[in-house]
Amino acid sequence: MSRRPRVDQWDSTELRRATTRLSLQFTGLMVVLLSVVGVLVFGFAAAGSATAARQTLDEAVDLGNARDAPLDVFLAVYDRGRVAVSRDMPSGLPVEEALAEVAADGGRREETVTVGKTSYRVLTVSRGDAVVQAALDTRDSRQELQRLALVLLATIVGAALIAAVFSVMAARAAMQPLVRALALQRRFVSDAGHELRTPLTLLSTRAQILHRRLAAREERAAAEGGEAPEGWLSDGLTEIVSDASVLTGILEDLLVTADPRRNEATEDVDLAAVAAETAAAFRAKAEESGLDLRVQAPGDAVYVRGVRAAFSRLLTALLSNAVDYARTCVVLSVAGSGREAVLTVSDDGPGLPPELEGRLFERFSSVRSAGAGAGEAPGRQRHYGLGLALAAEVAARFGGSIRADSQPGAGTSLVVRLPLAGRGF
Repeated sequence: MSRRPRVDQWDSTELRRATTRLSLQFTGLMVVLLSVVGVLVFGFAAAGSATAARQTLDEAVDLGNARDAPLDVFLAVYDRGRVAVSRDMPSGLPVEEALAEVAADGGRREETVTVGKTSYRVLTVSRGDAVVQAALDTRDSRQELQRLALVLLATIVGAALIAAVFSVMAARAAMQPLVRALALQRRFVSDAGHELRTPLTLLSTRAQILHRRLAAREERAAAEGGEAPEGWLSDGLTEIVSDASVLTGILEDLLVTADPRRNEATEDVDLAAVAAETAAAFRAKAEESGLDLRVQAPGDAVYVRGVRAAFSRLLTALLSNAVDYARTCVVLSVAGSGREAVLTVSDDGPGLPPELEGRLFERFSSVRSAGAGAGEAPGRQRHYGLGLALAAEVAARFGGSIRADSQPGAGTSLVVRLPLAGRGF
């Protein structure tokens, strides 16, 4: 019987946040769409009501007889100085000013008049020698529009509630498999990390024991005048210990990258000192490749907030890339600039091909080489693996950024900017 991976509290919190975001977005979209439809429906209804009122007034004034006024329409006919009005004409009607104006210059006048609490749509026109004025009570049409607005509002609110419930259910159903897959991935990463740590720790421990025994033998040989072990053996063991430490650090980076919940204790790190140490570790490789490795750093410390081992791995990735593709020299510089520490690794290699632009810091990016690097054959596939991708993630993790400045045939500069300690990130 298969067992589903356990979803921990952190994953549950993230699931709730993601579900809430998706639900709010979907519900908001539905509210916007329904609101647009509601506005259009209300607009068409209001326009239809206005058209119907205008048509009713036109038909009423064509009657020309105050006694024939239709329901909810009040007529007034001004002819030869006399005004005839329909029965039950409200107080305040007819609008004598409109009658006088149309009688004087003819034409047509349409307006809205409020008498007490009632609004009337009033049309005054000239018909032959007479002036006819029709007033339409708009209470019914206004009430119809108000009822329509309430119905539309209730529909939007109800639909929003239904959409919210549906979106929560749908989002949870969609996110649960992803969360379980992430939990399974993290469990695998944790198990794999534990299994990899053990042999790395044993390798480092055995190398250190051998190094101590070798150092003790050297001391005895010096004291007794015997033959001392070869110096390269001691140096090789030291490098094995250093490489094992680097591998352990890379493993930690992979674990942190795979599981963002892992938090490392940060401290103020002297970036200039880390740069000097990393450059010293690469000097032998650079000399073996016939390269001049130079370090340019200020006399004072350049402190950034982060994890020393992570910055060491960042520098290792940048220097490894530069040494692989440089022609004659690699320059590592550290400087403070305003609120930032600027770390630059430059080489005089063939530069980055244009097709690699935007992909340099992706995992396992590659491109066909044009040659001109140290020991680099034209047409060889250049692979960048995980190094630069992890360097970019280390920089981003501590509030910094990384960019590549390159011209084909003119070398490459990888520039890392990190906030100085105390500036926050």
